[in-house]
Amino acid sequence: MSTRLSPSSNSIRLRGLDALRGMAAMAIVLYHATDQSQAALPNNLFYYPARLVQLASSQAYISVFLFFVISGFCIHLQWARARAAGEAPRIKFGAFWKRRIRRLYPPYVIALALYLLLTAWTIGLDVTRFVVYDIGMHLLMLHNLDWHTAYSINGIFWTLAIEEQLYLAYFLLLFIRARWGWTVTLAVCLLARGGWMLLSHIVWLKTGFGLPVPESAAAHWFTWALGAVAVEAMFGLVKLPNWARDLRVATLLIIPASIVSAYLPVIPKDTPLHDVSWFLIHPLWGLGFFVVVNRIVVSEQSWIRQFRLPSLISIFATLGMFSYSIYLTHELMIMQSWRWINPAHFQFVNVFLVIVPATIIFAFVFFWFCEKPFMVRRGMSTPTVTGSNSSAVKLVKEGLLSRAFLTTLSTHFNTRLRRISRTSEPDTEPAATGAVGPATRLANAYADSIAVADSQN
Repeated sequence: MSTRLSPSSNSIRLRGLDALRGMAAMAIVLYHATDQSQAALPNNLFYYPARLVQLASSQAYISVFLFFVISGFCIHLQWARARAAGEAPRIKFGAFWKRRIRRLYPPYVIALALYLLLTAWTIGLDVTRFVVYDIGMHLLMLHNLDWHTAYSINGIFWTLAIEEQLYLAYFLLLFIRARWGWTVTLAVCLLARGGWMLLSHIVWLKTGFGLPVPESAAAHWFTWALGAVAVEAMFGLVKLPNWARDLRVATLLIIPASIVSAYLPVIPKDTPLHDVSWFLIHPLWGLGFFVVVNRIVVSEQSWIRQFRLPSLISIFATLGMFSYSIYLTHELMIMQSWRWINPAHFQFVNVFLVIVPATIIFAFVFFWFCEKPFMVRRGMSTPTVTGSNSSAVKLVKEGLLSRAFLTTLSTHFNTRLRRISRTSEPDTEPAATGAVGPATRLANAYADSIAVADSQN
């Protein structure tokens, strides 16, 4: 099945990828919000369903690897689009970093300040030498290189440091890919993972300093690069085998890797089995989510042809539009959730009816005031379009992320009302020239839901 996308489709945002972002963000929220202890389980017939939810949420942290694949996909999109259009791709280092910093750094700093203020307000914050060092490492986004700072202020900020470091490595990846192709490039990325593991071991033996491995950019370079391969496949620059879009293969990669990860602590350290297992777990997750991304791109083309966006995709795509804010702020709400939840209630009632909605609402407010102002590119002209796409451009200008979903619901509702009215009233109104039918309205609504400014990627 072909997944090739026209390189001129520069105003289309893949709603399927947004949905994956939303799903990954909510999986991370559930991972942090769910109590994994036996005390959280009810002593009734809901014991086993609750235990199943615990087990599922305990592995939800692997959604981070889906974020890495999507990040590589989006960052490499500009290069792949230019190459597919027959142009010589040029990614300028300065302009690239200016966009990345303006888009991602201000919300990150604001969230960092909120966590520090909350810490100072609740338990107090002594400005010691380590605190100054810790904050400095976070501001420089190097805190993932020291065990003492990797999880100190916020348990998920280390992944954002990895992202920034992978952006820096992107230019090396481009050089290798352009000169030797993807086979050599992916091999180099895997070697970088192995090399970092070896370096960490040597540093530990020589100095006693624990150089983090799972929290390092080198350990995840391969996973990130797979996203870049996926976007080239979307534009037809590389051809992938059929298994690379088969969700059964994704299942066979993700689930066994998760099982190995769960049992890794019981495998004796400093043994070949432990080292090989540790080396393979993250790349296997990366390959699994690489397949998922390829599959969603194929499905996206099907939705466009059918003028139909599945409701579940639409819901999670709406969350995906502000998934960065969800990721940045969800632990704030979880930390403060004791103020609103009722300990007498079943844990999952508190999680799904209190913590998750509160997290979404707060993240949306944070997005509106602390993230969205930094998403608009200044000095860019909006292309002139006609017909149904004009409403999409209006959506781009206004930035009302929820309108896509609401428009889709409204269209379905109006179509249903029209069908009811036609069955109960005589059709006496003459057909107007150029009248818009239900199918066209649905197509327009779908265009509204997917046509979002590329500047928001």
